[in-house]
Amino acid sequence: MTIIKKFDPEEYSNKFPKKYVVFAVVGILVLSIAQIWVNNTAVSYGEKLESIAKLKSTLEMENTFLENEMASELSLTNIATKSSKLGFSKIESIQYIR
Repeated sequence: MTIIKKFDPEEYSNKFPKKYVVFAVVGILVLSIAQIWVNNTAVSYGEKLESIAKLKSTLEMENTFLENEMASELSLTNIATKSSKLGFSKIESIQYIR
């Protein structure tokens, strides 16, 4: 006696299970939210960087102005006129103390 096993035809199954589709949709959603957050963060840092650059240029201009003012105040002719106003005079002869 021979036993013949009868195979029932399998039902058609999806190539991708439902859980993979759900994971893919959730993953795309998470990545989209992360991309939006990164873009917003980059824009806010760009604005901060722009304001810092403006402040830097303002400080550099002020520094240049102060350097020029300091150079004019410390010139030899200016110091000579201020010293004469204070009563100092040019040395006629140098005396050394031993």
